[in-house]
Amino acid sequence: MSIPPSLCGGKFSASSLLFPGARVHYYPGMRILHLGKYYHPHNGGMETVLRNIAEGLLDSGDEVAVIAAGPGTLPGGAELAASGGRTGRLFGTPCLGQWFSQPLTWDLVHTLRRAVSDFQPDLVHLHLPNPLGAAAWLAYGALEPGPHPVLAVWHHADMHRQKVGRIALRPLVRACLGRAAGISVSTQALAEVSRELRGMESKVRVIPFGIDQPVVDQAGERATGPFLFVGRLVRYKGLGVLLKALDLVPDARLEIVGTGPREEYLRGLAQELGLGDRVEFLGRLSEPELARHLAGARALVLPSLDAGETFGLVQLEAMATGKAVIASDLPTGVTEVGRAGTTGLLVPPGDVQALGAALKRLQEDPGLARDMGAAGKERYLERFTRDRMITDLRRWYRDLISSASPVV
Repeated sequence: MSIPPSLCGGKFSASSLLFPGARVHYYPGMRILHLGKYYHPHNGGMETVLRNIAEGLLDSGDEVAVIAAGPGTLPGGAELAASGGRTGRLFGTPCLGQWFSQPLTWDLVHTLRRAVSDFQPDLVHLHLPNPLGAAAWLAYGALEPGPHPVLAVWHHADMHRQKVGRIALRPLVRACLGRAAGISVSTQALAEVSRELRGMESKVRVIPFGIDQPVVDQAGERATGPFLFVGRLVRYKGLGVLLKALDLVPDARLEIVGTGPREEYLRGLAQELGLGDRVEFLGRLSEPELARHLAGARALVLPSLDAGETFGLVQLEAMATGKAVIASDLPTGVTEVGRAGTTGLLVPPGDVQALGAALKRLQEDPGLARDMGAAGKERYLERFTRDRMITDLRRWYRDLISSASPVV
């Protein structure tokens, strides 16, 4: 019996020879379908992670497709493109609006069925929280006779702020998690504190997030510039606390990158506190612009208030640029990213006095800020590069696909 040419040098199972109709899995060249909420250029932590994964898998030789809210080609020139020129597929699904951070993608089940049929993935990676995505997978399983692709879930966070929705939707999310062959999380802390993952510990794999190192003008790097905040202007990000803390450090300045529903309130608070030209609202910035402001910053500040902040991806951008980080000491993965006292400072969430003291310390000691930034860059290179994340992720995918029952 001859072996198909596409398998030469690859990994294949004996079941493919015994059962001619069996799906064959060989490496490299996995076919991975991601089911997310949005995709680049939509801003957000989950979207940044998804883009890094998609482009990293393409660079590694895999075939990649993404389902996300929006038309077939998302606005703003979105595409799945790797640095080497390889491209992936984007399946857009119509969106009627948004409830909290959930896109109301009414046609998601149809889009999922079409994507699986057209793309024929070896593995579907669902990104949660995304209750409609979880419901779509369960509906797909009920509507489509097997065989189905292997399901993996990246659990980015529990649902926190939608109290009624959280109670009503948790059984649905748990049912979807129960169907998954494996669940990935970014930190050990999230694996331990997540209520939605209780009883599923044997399925969980910790794979830290990773990003490419931002390209910056090294000559512009310094540790004597303003403090920097990057994120959505929403309550749980703690910007109100940061502005009050800044008021305690007369010489300190702050740049705020991002937009959101709290912007008008925050501008008013800055005026009320008399911060004047010490605070600058920069709005949304392009990636090169953000890299430039990171390079010129004294330190990044992540003053989040609750467990809705499970990682703080912007910490990696700051550390990769050689910047110290002041972050809230939350019982989540935020504190696993850096090392307290080495790469930055931790303060109790919501504590204006403690945050003010941390700002004052780095304001008065730029040498300390530089040393912490250098330590952060070293930690980023050791643990949080995109290459390392993709290597870990592909190994996990292979384990899940290889462990799945033969498809006949």
